[in-house]
Amino acid sequence: MRYQCRECSYRGERAGQAGSCPACGSFNMAREGSGDEDQAPPKRTWQLRLLIGLWGLLAVLILHKLLS
Repeated sequence: MRYQCRECSYRGERAGQAGSCPACGSFNMAREGSGDEDQAPPKRTWQLRLLIGLWGLLAVLILHKLLS
C-alpha cells in the first residue's frame, strides 16, 4: 500500500512510526490506490453538447450584433 503526505507530498511504501510521514513527521497521511483509479469517469456528452450549443449561440449573437 502506498502512502502520500498531504503536507509535504512525500510518497512512499511505508508510513513512519505511528503512521507519521518519514519526511516531515506530519500525521496528515493518505493511502493511494484505493481502487478509485480503476473506475472510468462518467461520460458527460450532454455537457459537451450544451457547451458547443452555447458557444454557437454566442457566435451567432456576436455576428448579428456586428452585421446590424
